Amino acid sequence: MSIFDRVPNNSNPPAPDAPGKSNWHEKPSIPICGGTTRSQDADAPMEILSHDLVFFKAGAEFGHRGMQSKVYAAKAEKGIYIVIAEEEPRFALLSPDCDFLTRLDTLVRKYHLIRDNGHHSHTAGLPEDFGGSIDIRYASGEFISKSDNQSPIISQEADQAIRKTFWDAITSYPRVKLPDPSLIQKVEYREQGKDNYSLLIFSRNGETAKLSSENQYSTSGTIYKKEAQVPSSAFDRIIDDAKKYCLFGLGGVEKYHTSSFQISEQTLTYELSDGSKMVVPYFFGVIGGVSNVVFETERYLSRLL
Repeated sequence: MSIFDRVPNNSNPPAPDAPGKSNWHEKPSIPICGGTTRSQDADAPMEILSHDLVFFKAGAEFGHRGMQSKVYAAKAEKGIYIVIAEEEPRFALLSPDCDFLTRLDTLVRKYHLIRDNGHHSHTAGLPEDFGGSIDIRYASGEFISKSDNQSPIISQEADQAIRKTFWDAITSYPRVKLPDPSLIQKVEYREQGKDNYSLLIFSRNGETAKLSSENQYSTSGTIYKKEAQVPSSAFDRIIDDAKKYCLFGLGGVEKYHTSSFQISEQTLTYELSDGSKMVVPYFFGVIGGVSNVVFETERYLSRLL
């Protein structure tokens, strides 16, 4: 079923547990500036046999040493969704039959990224441009996950190779043709709780645009409604965000999410002029601002009312 045929059903796909969570060995954290917490996942593999890479996320925060990879890639329903989150983030949905993930798998092995797999260290009080993290997943369930906010977790050569591979892909690889965001006619924000819900509906029709809201705050059943006419130009923000973040390429990414990638009860539903729909859940873990799209859209619409 196409992502453009789905509508919110409040039944989120199950997120996998953190790998080896029950077998982590952790030293007590020190609740003072400079204290260090370390852990080692006993289930982290020491060898990766699979070559079917489905998820790759790396952040090398040692900017003052020339290391600055901030990249994300995941298989999606229609292709490979990638992000480069540097000074000016870039987003794309690559053709599903390109060799991009194969190239990343080659780098994993060439630069021995599995070294110290499962080791995580966090020192309180350090600035953000230190250390880094890696999260890599294979279809087999094998994974590489490590982090350290004090020391580099990959070599400078690996960092440069990863960045080059991503930039090559985003500048020259074939992309999937997605629906034109300018065809969006309506966007709906919904937050569903046990005994309450919030709904914002923003639609346009030619030179006019209408925004309405519904809120139920308790089990009383009382529904509070508001409605406002707004300039049609206010809809440009909705179109621009969908285009900038390549939102229509996100469908299916949740199948390859990691344990830190969660989906809440908040969603955006986009409806195009042909009646097709696309649902964007509240993603956590996608870099470059994508994780904030649902929240920021809700704030924007609420200010318009």
